[in-house]
Formats: sequence, structure tokens, C-alpha cells
Amino acid sequence: MKDIRRIWIALLAASLCMGTLAGCASGETDETAADVNADTAAVETEESDPFADFDYGGQSFRTYTSIHAATSSLASSNYLIEGPEELTGEAASDAAFERNASVEELLNIKMEFAHVELGYDGVQNDVRTYIMAGSDDYEVIINDLYGLTGLTLEGMFYSADEGEYFDFTQPYWFGDFMNDIAFRKGDTFMMAGDFIIDTLRTAHCLVYNKDLYTDLYGDGNELYEIVLNGDWTLDKMIELVEGAYVDTDGNGTKNIGDTLGFGVFQDWGPFIPFSIALGVEYMGRDDEGYPTLAMNNERTILMCDLMYDLWNSQGTGALSLFNSEQAVVLEQFSSGNMLIIGYQQLGSLESDALRASEHEIGIIPYPKLDSLQENYVTSAHDTSEIGLLPVTMPVDRLSFASAVLEVLSRESHKNVLPIYYESALKVKYTRDAESAQMIDLIHDGLGNSFALAWHQPLNTFLQGLIHASAMSENSFASKYAGMEKTLQEKLTTMIDNYKKVIEQ
Repeated sequence: MKDIRRIWIALLAASLCMGTLAGCASGETDETAADVNADTAAVETEESDPFADFDYGGQSFRTYTSIHAATSSLASSNYLIEGPEELTGEAASDAAFERNASVEELLNIKMEFAHVELGYDGVQNDVRTYIMAGSDDYEVIINDLYGLTGLTLEGMFYSADEGEYFDFTQPYWFGDFMNDIAFRKGDTFMMAGDFIIDTLRTAHCLVYNKDLYTDLYGDGNELYEIVLNGDWTLDKMIELVEGAYVDTDGNGTKNIGDTLGFGVFQDWGPFIPFSIALGVEYMGRDDEGYPTLAMNNERTILMCDLMYDLWNSQGTGALSLFNSEQAVVLEQFSSGNMLIIGYQQLGSLESDALRASEHEIGIIPYPKLDSLQENYVTSAHDTSEIGLLPVTMPVDRLSFASAVLEVLSRESHKNVLPIYYESALKVKYTRDAESAQMIDLIHDGLGNSFALAWHQPLNTFLQGLIHASAMSENSFASKYAGMEKTLQEKLTTMIDNYKKVIEQ
């Protein structure tokens, strides 16, 4: 997002400069004209397209793409990947349509998409079956992180580092996120970026009711200031949540219709973004870049203790209150009965559920663990969709696949992402500079995601150990002692399997 704003600023500056040059043309010296011509030539050289002469003779670029909607407030990302069949008048999807058409023309290719609608628990078997059958139907597979990470240990995908035209240093690739989820540091099997955009759309955020904040604490924009000053911590969130509770009906019991400080519709899912955002180092790296267990430390214990306090706050409504009904939570928030709603993602801002709110709302990142944590960290969901290159694709097509995906990502960054930010991520009442800053913080904070990507192959340790400890007071030490041996054995086996894959 910062890069996009810099592009807009540069374009504005260029237009002002051109106006200045036109206004003083009559007094221009030969030397000045020569300098301007030289600068113009330099710009033209810098902007020459390295893919301008590519011609793939009408070959098909085939994509396995998910059309599954993970939650009721987040539709599938395919509308920004495949785009519509024709222009619809919806700005973001039309931008995707036009991007695909321009890439087809530039590279002389035909883009084809195969729709797959599977839940997170069905994706792994579907992809494994496809690859074990030796099928060559796709250049890229785009589907859930959950499950597909483990298949990289089975030798089912090419390393994207073998793709001739990939440049993962470019801003249209989510480099930090990709580095975080790599099994061995520096290796790239799983890709995410502005074309494979689900990682961005599933970036978690908190949404709060500014009007209710004003009623409770004063200026509704104060929470933005707290975030920008670096003071948005879990302790601060607990303080606000506790102070927000009102027994609206006066019956002495917390129930739907009371004013709550924080609402979520279940325990495990809404815990995920906290577990990553609080910056705890679950895994380290050895000298070869392989993962090591690093979660048995004071900050993990502190996180579990504070999360227990949040979940058991009088001001929190969770599973026991809403019984896994996300729609009820959204309705309570929209009606003004809730200060902060959890388990929302940037893509949730596109939903009718939030757009229907009659109250002024704000968007903020998840809090830091404490003042010792330097930056805000954003979690993508474990069902975020990533891109992988199946080994059943002939190796001589790796170059082709890398060129197409590189250009699609580049063009998404230039021509889709700005429109998506402007049109889709603008909820009623959030068209202000502070909200844009919050979205930047959320976008730029994506990271710390190894534990998220690999908790399922590691016997769901994030759920079975970290989440379970946070839901049960003072239990981390005993739970870790009971799981440590199993986790270490599993991790050793995974490393051995990975070494076999990369040595093939």
C-alpha cells in the first residue's frame, strides 16, 4: 500500500512538473531542453517492459482456483483472480477482468480456470490425489494454506526458486509472509502476493464502534491515536473491554442484548489472530534454517495468561453466549451493542454485514502483547489461499509459469490493488486518513506466520497446546511438558522428509 501511494505521489509530481515546463517553454535554453530530454529518456528506459517481446503463441495458462467462501463475512477471492466473464460495473472485479485481458495480450496466452469448492479439510486429499495420478491440468494450484503446507514435505511441488522469471523482492509479492511460512528459511514453495490475493483479504483486523467508544470513553478517534502511538497492547484492550460492559436489561446475567466490550462467535477461530499478532516466538531456526522449538518461554506464558483474562472478562461475549453463530455477533455489533468485534479480516469490510451498520466504525490492528513488542503483527488465516507449482507440470513449463505469474502479480499491483483499496475496503464512515493508516498497518504487519502454516502437520500444536493453555488458567507448563517429546519427534521427522525432497 505504501508503494501504491508513492506511485500516486510521483504521478502527481510529474504532472505538476510537466505543467511547469509547459508554462516556461518560451524561455527555455538549449541546455535545459537537453536536460529534460535526457531525463525523459531515462524515465522511458526505466519503464521499458522486460516482458514486451514475450510471445507464447496462444498457450493456455491453467489455474486451479478455489471458489469456496471460508466464512459468512468473507466471499471467495476468485473474483479478483479469475475476475468476471465480462465487465460488470463493479470497480475491483472489472479491474481484474481488464488485468487478465492485458496480460493475455502482452504474453499471447489464454487464461483458463478450473473451479474447486472444498472446505479446508478436503483440499489436501484433493490435491494429493491429483498429483499422485500424474495429472497435468494446471500450471498453478491456488488453495488453502491449511493442509497444503504438509504436501511440500511429500515432494508434490516445485520450488518456486526454480522459476526463471520470479522476482520475489518486488513489492507485489508478500515476501516477509512467504519467508515466514517457508519450512527451511530461504526456500520458496508457497507463494502469496497481489495476484494470489487471498492472504491480503484474510489479513485479520479488529473493528470497533466509534459511537459507542465516544459514549463510553470520549472521542471515538482516540483509539486510532493509541494505536499510532504504539500503546495498543493486550492489557489496554482488556481494560476497554471490561469497562464497556453494561447489564442493559438489569437481570444480573450477561446475555444477548447487553452492551459488550468484545464479541466473537467461537473460541478457536477468533483466537488465531491473537496467537500470531502477539508476537510470541513459537519456532526458532537452526544454522541451516530449519525450524526448532522455541515456545517454552516467559512471553508465551504471559500471552496465555492475558488471553485467559480477555476471554473470561465480564465484557467478552464468546462461545457460551453466541454458540458459534457469527451472524448473531455481527447483528449485535451492527445494532450498537458491542464495542469491538473479533475474527474480522480486511476482506470482511466488503461484506453487507458491516456495511449495514448505522454506527460510525473504525478499523484497527490486533494489539501487541506488551510495550516490549516493537511492531503490530497481522495474522492471515490458516485457510488463506496460497499458490503452488505442481510437479506434474513438465519442468520445461516452469519458465512459462513463472513469467505469467510474475506479470499477473505486477499488473495486479499497478492496476487492481489501488482500485480494490479504494472501492472494496471502504466501509461506510471509514473514508478518512486515519482509517487508511490503519489499513496500512494491518497490510504491512503480515508476518510471524510459521506457526500458523505448520500447526496442522505438527499435530495442531497451536490449537492443542497454545489455544488450550489460553483457555485454561495457568496450564501452559504442564501442557507443554506433555507435548514436548511428541512435537520434537514430529519436527525431526518433518526435517528428514524435507531433506529427502530437496535432494531429489
